[in-house]
Amino acid sequence: MYKILVPKALKQVARDFLTDRGYQLVSPEATDEASLEKAIADVDAVIARTEKYTKNVIGAARNLKIIARYGIGYENIDLAACDEKNVTVTLARGCNTYSVAEHAISLMLACLRAIPQFNQEICQGNWKSRDAIPTHEARYKTFGSIGIGPIGWEAVKIAHYGFQMKILVYDKFVDRSQFPDWVEFTDTLDEMMERADVVSPHLPLNKGTFHIIDEEAISHMKPTAVLLNVSRGAIWDEKAVYEALKDHKIAAAGADVFETEPPSPDMPLFSLPNYIGCPHTAALTKEAIEAVAMNCAHAIDDLLNGREPKYIINHPKKG
Repeated sequence: MYKILVPKALKQVARDFLTDRGYQLVSPEATDEASLEKAIADVDAVIARTEKYTKNVIGAARNLKIIARYGIGYENIDLAACDEKNVTVTLARGCNTYSVAEHAISLMLACLRAIPQFNQEICQGNWKSRDAIPTHEARYKTFGSIGIGPIGWEAVKIAHYGFQMKILVYDKFVDRSQFPDWVEFTDTLDEMMERADVVSPHLPLNKGTFHIIDEEAISHMKPTAVLLNVSRGAIWDEKAVYEALKDHKIAAAGADVFETEPPSPDMPLFSLPNYIGCPHTAALTKEAIEAVAMNCAHAIDDLLNGREPKYIINHPKKG
């Protein structure tokens, strides 16, 4: 009987799929490195969330054949160690793409229309806030996407077709000829930041994207602009975002992610009325969760039965 390590909750539809096929699902006592080293020792597969699969953790595995990442980010997995141990790593591409893109647009609207602020004010009996807090339409504004991968592409489509927004994209790695003429590309990040009314990065976190939105980048933005982050917390410099919001160098910001998760309740950003935060929930719609869970279940079932799973991202040694 194959064993599958499931460190965190898994939707029942995926649990049923796996147990009906004879797999044994096990959970670790905790998700720190030592606990994972112990738990991973005799399992054949892992459905990985955000816990860290370090070289030591991977090295402790004796039977491990696949890590199915519950999502699309993989900075928490040591791919080189997986290659060395002949462990295949897969991603759940496409399963939560629309959900995350939709959340970015939701944050944009919440910022432009000051919805959290109005909710707070009216709950305190301040009806006159309707005349005191300025709001803006999304229509005809310029939406700037840093990166135009699957999530960025869905976001700009919603912005363009849903709100008649102009679209700017900064992405050095894509073939611009593959996009329609309503997508305008900028050659520099500075130009993007200067022209966009809404800036939304859609990037993986790596050395090249760490703090790509820093004090310098933000200094090019309009004072009326909105900044979003549904990618990874370290894509932007949280201190720089705080200072820009506090000093009204930008109008508002909305984020679903943080450099440290969960963030401290006394995080400075939380004290600002023009900041909106969510607890990394963009991909957690019911529809997306079930799709991601089933993607992981199918990937494991495929590999353990001699079929090649979708969306392998590493190069495990063969033989």
